[in-house]
Amino acid sequence: MHTTPLTRTLAAGAVLALATAGLAGCTIDSGMGSDGAAGAGEDRTDGMGDDGVFTVAAFTAGYATPGGKLTLDDFVEKASAHDDWKVTLYTSQFDYDKINSDVQTAITQGADAILAGFPDPRQIAPLVQAAQAAGIPIFSIDGGVEPNDDFVVDVTFGQQQLAELTVGGLEEAMGGLDGANVMVIGHDPHIGIQTRSGIAVELLEEGGATIAGGEMKQALDPGTGRTEALNFVTDYLQANPDGLDGVWVGWDDAALGAVQAIEEAGRDDIFVTGVDALAETAEKIAADSPMYASAAQDWIAVVDEVVAYMEDYASSAALPDEIFVEVDAQLVDPSNVDEFEPTLGVAE
Repeated sequence: MHTTPLTRTLAAGAVLALATAGLAGCTIDSGMGSDGAAGAGEDRTDGMGDDGVFTVAAFTAGYATPGGKLTLDDFVEKASAHDDWKVTLYTSQFDYDKINSDVQTAITQGADAILAGFPDPRQIAPLVQAAQAAGIPIFSIDGGVEPNDDFVVDVTFGQQQLAELTVGGLEEAMGGLDGANVMVIGHDPHIGIQTRSGIAVELLEEGGATIAGGEMKQALDPGTGRTEALNFVTDYLQANPDGLDGVWVGWDDAALGAVQAIEEAGRDDIFVTGVDALAETAEKIAADSPMYASAAQDWIAVVDEVVAYMEDYASSAALPDEIFVEVDAQLVDPSNVDEFEPTLGVAE
């Protein structure tokens, strides 16, 4: 049984093209039981379907974001490199009604396992119920901030550490938090961003900073977060030319919008931190721009870990020992950006 995070190398296999049509195969009993409880599959010898194919329904509602697309594309490539796996990816632009409908259909058509990419646990109850009723395990990437029995495993980054790293980076850039005016940009529908943004506000206020505008700014859609952040910062600077020292942003795409606004205003005394460490972000950090630091979430390594768990299940019906695995991020800033090799968002 696979238990060690971020260490297992994927087995080689022939590349299988991503299926674009509906899933095929027979619905199987995973031995998990109707409540989806992990570990109750002793009567199974593998997780394969009756047709000898491991049919995976992968989904994300966040495919419009750079991190979401790159992570799920990487999963599809690595999972499909097994000649006895069949993978279909279902996406939407944060339309969970579509996701629930698509995945429930995949379940009825014979999925053997589900990969949840950046799911909001609050919005996937219909597909979770269908999976549990059919005894199909759900493997998750970034599916919440605490253990959740809906998933046989959820691999994610610790939100406390992400907030501490990035607030610390902003403190260093500004020369301290006490008396600083800091804009915070979050997105509450994403539970991870919501959690780390709330922690960031607490850390900033504890350090003596003032939250610009009196409260956190909320992006409506991560897919348009860059434009929304650009507008937040532009409008604030126009109304308060000397009232901003830093911008803490919950994810890099929006952070880059804040950087653009600061650059367009001709300022070099306002600093930005983000989370993701996209290739574009690293370039901005290296260029001595307002983008000072970002927490690198190595989603490629997380994909490797989750695929390894799924390999174990496909080959032996083994489920992970832990249902919630937190891994650490790395702060990328001027001190180490030249050595940093981005795994997400290679600039085109």
